[in-house]
Amino acid sequence: MNTAGTRRSRAIPPALQRRRVFRNGPFRRLWAIGSINSTMRWLETLAIGIFVFDQTESAFLVSLIAFLRMVPMLVLGVFIGIVADRLNRRQMLIAGAGLLTVNYLVLGLLAVTDNLQLWHIAAGTLFTGIVWASDFPVRRAMVGDAVGQDLVGVAMGMDSATNNFTRIIGPVAGGALLAFIGVEGAYFAGTILFGAGLLLALTIDYTEPSHEGSSANPLANMVEGFRYIRSDSVIMVTLVITVVMNLFAFPYQHMVPVMGEEVFRVNPILIGLITSVEGLGATLGALTIALRSRPQHYTRIYLYGSIVFLVVILLFSRTPWYIAALPLLFIGGFGMASFGTMQSVIVLAATPPAVRGRVMGVLAVTIGAGPIGALNIGLLATLFGAPAGIMIISLVGLATLSLTVLLSPQFVRARDIRPNANSAKAAVITGGR
Repeated sequence: MNTAGTRRSRAIPPALQRRRVFRNGPFRRLWAIGSINSTMRWLETLAIGIFVFDQTESAFLVSLIAFLRMVPMLVLGVFIGIVADRLNRRQMLIAGAGLLTVNYLVLGLLAVTDNLQLWHIAAGTLFTGIVWASDFPVRRAMVGDAVGQDLVGVAMGMDSATNNFTRIIGPVAGGALLAFIGVEGAYFAGTILFGAGLLLALTIDYTEPSHEGSSANPLANMVEGFRYIRSDSVIMVTLVITVVMNLFAFPYQHMVPVMGEEVFRVNPILIGLITSVEGLGATLGALTIALRSRPQHYTRIYLYGSIVFLVVILLFSRTPWYIAALPLLFIGGFGMASFGTMQSVIVLAATPPAVRGRVMGVLAVTIGAGPIGALNIGLLATLFGAPAGIMIISLVGLATLSLTVLLSPQFVRARDIRPNANSAKAAVITGGR
């Protein structure tokens, strides 16, 4: 047990930790870029989901668009992580912001000239997903590099709180743009936001970490990343829970437009408010975590928050009243914040910089289970209706999560998850040399 490291971390008062993080110039820019990405993600998810459902009346096609947005994480996450551990992450961040700016400008022009077709939306969404797949191995890994191991929990708590706040404004903005301007309003909003992100990326003062421990062979790099993950039971269970949540929890979000129109029968702005209320709860939850969480609590916050979120969406699936759905999803936001914040914090805190990109790339792959969940919920909603589909996935998720915890009780008891807590981990990085 690395008690000296723990004492060092506890010696810094929480208020001083927060000040140190926010005075960090690179972190502030990375934090702002993450906020832009998250705002556009929720704005687009809501606006495009409603638009596609209005045009096709198909819940499955709504889920198919969501599948295209997320599948690059599943397919490319590890490879992007390998590249991020070998190339300049700042340059990758700049390239991604520039490409997204152009992508949304083209889609906006197609929409405003009445030439936008479903395949354009699908292609643009897939391209966006490819760039967004780099967020974990590039931007979030840069956050860990910028603030250091001891402050990564505070930094990711602040990052998560702000990103969750965008869930309040993003869906409502998406619904309003769709209602008053049209789908082109959502795409031009993306052009402006990602253009601002490009300017921020160009001004980041970032020192690239040493790649000395990396092999020249990409396959060997991948093996090193998986070997490190296998050596750490905490990371392993964290990734398993991530898969469970992305298969059986988060896919419900793709059915919110369908629930809003078919069950609650409300307009796009009120549909956006459903997601925004969850975002408000997630923002307050993430702020609480950033202010009060300690390393010895990380795994429990992660696990219990996941359980709360699954229980809430189960109840949401059984609720026929719009007004009752709002407080439910507000509570669910706290669970989602616990999961979302601790997911990155645990992996970053337990991983040394030498393999951080690769391990975060594997995390992106586990998040990439979401496309399978999106298709699954779309199929279930088509066969049985959206409420029944959400109920089925939440019940399966709770059962799978319970089994995972029963098989790995040490996860809940974990206290010191830093990489130097176990000397065997250092051998993994060097292949046992």
